[in-house]
Amino acid sequence: LKDMGKALSELFTFGKLAREQELPVEVTFGLIGYLAKADRIITSHEAEFVNQLMDELNLPTQGKAIASAAFDRGRLRKIDVRAEAKRFLGAYPRGTVELNRLYDTLLRLAAIDGRVFARERVALEELTDALGFSRETLAARLEAIGGTEA
Repeated sequence: LKDMGKALSELFTFGKLAREQELPVEVTFGLIGYLAKADRIITSHEAEFVNQLMDELNLPTQGKAIASAAFDRGRLRKIDVRAEAKRFLGAYPRGTVELNRLYDTLLRLAAIDGRVFARERVALEELTDALGFSRETLAARLEAIGGTEA
């Protein structure tokens, strides 16, 4: 039924992503790609996480294409993390649900396999700074989700 509902939805939206969703999808998946590749290998856990997130967000065909392209740019280091964070913060300033959701998504990705490797930690610190969170917040949220240092 879920698949049928999605198919019907795509018929009415022509598989297009709403304009106001493009920025959060581009930034989120770009930063996810950047973080996933931080330790030089994208694990099956991380790939599954990305696919599940696309499903959870109920992205139409165009949205999945935008998300995949952004993920690849991040993975290939063809994004400026600070510029992407600034773009996101311009639409969703500190304290917004959207910013906290993005940050939590990045933390969950890093801890998906139960541990955070040194290179992932460095990337997380870079993302934490760019998004305006403190290092104390990073440590507390990682501990809360069970992301231990490897």
